[in-house]
Amino acid sequence: MVTFQGMKPGPIVVRRAIAALIVALPVLVGAIYSLASGIDPADTWSDSTARAGAPTVVDDSVLVDARRATGEASSQAGLLTGGTKQLVDGVGKITGGTDDISTALTNGKEGTQKLSDGMTQLQAATGQMGQGATKVADGVETAVNQVTGFEAVRGQIVVAIDGYLERIKDAQDPDTVKLREDLGTLRQQATTFTLDDTTKSQLEEMKTGSREIAQQLSEPGQTYHDGIYTATKGAQDLNAGLGKATTDLEAALKSVDDLRTGSTRIDTMAKNTQAKIGEIQRALPTAQSHTDTDTRTLAPMYAVLIAAGVLFGATIRGSGRIHTKATLLTVVVTLVGLAVTASLLCLMVGFGLGAGQVAGITAITLLLGMISILTGSLMVRIFGGMWGQIAALMTALAQVGIVGWAWNLAATTAIPTGWLLATSLMPLHYATSGLVAFGNSGGSASHIGISLGVMIALCVSGLAGLKLLQPTVGRRKAS
Repeated sequence: MVTFQGMKPGPIVVRRAIAALIVALPVLVGAIYSLASGIDPADTWSDSTARAGAPTVVDDSVLVDARRATGEASSQAGLLTGGTKQLVDGVGKITGGTDDISTALTNGKEGTQKLSDGMTQLQAATGQMGQGATKVADGVETAVNQVTGFEAVRGQIVVAIDGYLERIKDAQDPDTVKLREDLGTLRQQATTFTLDDTTKSQLEEMKTGSREIAQQLSEPGQTYHDGIYTATKGAQDLNAGLGKATTDLEAALKSVDDLRTGSTRIDTMAKNTQAKIGEIQRALPTAQSHTDTDTRTLAPMYAVLIAAGVLFGATIRGSGRIHTKATLLTVVVTLVGLAVTASLLCLMVGFGLGAGQVAGITAITLLLGMISILTGSLMVRIFGGMWGQIAALMTALAQVGIVGWAWNLAATTAIPTGWLLATSLMPLHYATSGLVAFGNSGGSASHIGISLGVMIALCVSGLAGLKLLQPTVGRRKAS
């Protein structure tokens, strides 16, 4: 046998799972669309380009000064955050420059230290070289004096050789003969040895130059000697000066770090101030028009409470048996009573609602009541009598808790994505959204369309779920 649009009877668990999926499909689609479109509950009472707090029933002129002041504060906060950002960027550039200066100064300090050490060693080596150069100059002077003074004594040497040769001229001893020949050769060399003027000049220059070198290396007052000592002292002073500059720079760098930390804190404080001013702007009740007269207004939390009352009343009715004509009649009476009561409450707590808005509110509450009754009936059929009633009530409580908290947040600030997803999965959210959109002049038509579409789809899917589970119930009765 084929039942429910061609579907064969199957295990009850599979049927229950399919029924639950069918019922959940509309809210899943609604949640996905809400997240993808970036829909915010605040769109039901204010424009998305100028977020404002949840509306209250007050004269718009009362809010003008407060909103003007917060607007000016927001503008000033924007200028402040722009200035603090420039401050942070400027300090960042200074910090980058000081890093380069610190590196260069450190390298310079190392270089001057090496220069100072090298000049100190050169100064010590110069002193040692001066001592050696003095000895060399003394030796050169002695040698040159002896060479240049030879001509002065050459005659005496020749006379002495001649006298000695005269004494041994008749000697026949071989050694004496050999000595006589050598002396003759020496006399010849002494007679012929002469120094020209060039050689004498070069010898004098060598003696003078060696003495000059010795004096430059060892005697104070000489250019080279004093230059080495002056350069060494300058290198030492430069090294000491760079050392002090490095110490001063470290203190300056610490001050720059403190400046960077302080500017970052100022920038953070400015951004926080701007964010807080934005929260204040959003928390202020929205002015529904640009005139000094009151317009259509319904506070969101009133809408949540009214919708919650319809939800609980219809859920309790739906978790009972509704198979007989009598119970079906009570269901209709319950739906109508809840819708009328909800509409009257909206008229009482709202302001400026017309016939069109009341009709829309009535339609929304009728749909919410029908969804709640169908949900209660499905819970009973899926989980059984007592457990189904408990599950239906717990589901209703969960909806009130999640939706109430989310809409309470929306009254003063933007809803986090997680909360928006959670509340978009609740039928109560779409009922609240429709009520607030109908009850406020700034309500978005898209919210009304989405709310009606999802709620109508929930009614259809709920009826389909009941139809799917009906054969199982029928077989239980037959058994």
